[in-house]
Amino acid sequence: MVSILLYFHDIRVQYAPPVALLRLQFRRPPANLASFQRSLGAVAQLVEQHTVAESLIDLHGLPDLTIGQQLWLLAQWLPRVAVAAVQHVAFIIPENSLYNQMTVEALHRATRHLFHCEVQFFHHSAAALDWLLSFQNPAAQAALEQEWASADVLLPAG
Repeated sequence: MVSILLYFHDIRVQYAPPVALLRLQFRRPPANLASFQRSLGAVAQLVEQHTVAESLIDLHGLPDLTIGQQLWLLAQWLPRVAVAAVQHVAFIIPENSLYNQMTVEALHRATRHLFHCEVQFFHHSAAALDWLLSFQNPAAQAALEQEWASADVLLPAG
């Protein structure tokens, strides 16, 4: 499976049109609120302009969300990405990140009226991809994981 690997400021993105999958992970902590907004704004633009049914949001690499970031997500970003095509969202929560897990769950509850999709929380990407791809295509899942892992090797400097 061929996917598109992109770098939006502080975020690495994998978009796989054949399965309408969007995967994102912070590759470095955002320097400030403006950097955070710029990075996620680019992701929102991709969601608005392309078909995304499955989303994997990996919170590894993201420090605890500040109040300013939470308010911006709630008021600006989440309404932009709450598009009808999105069917499933999987969050990868680092096992030592209880604060961000609680924050994401609170943001989800606050915006539940915007989203008409299923949301699940995982600790590992393989389990999340299994769920997102409905266990239907192990070869596609392996190819997506391989492309993602190879991007680590090719990661451009900050």
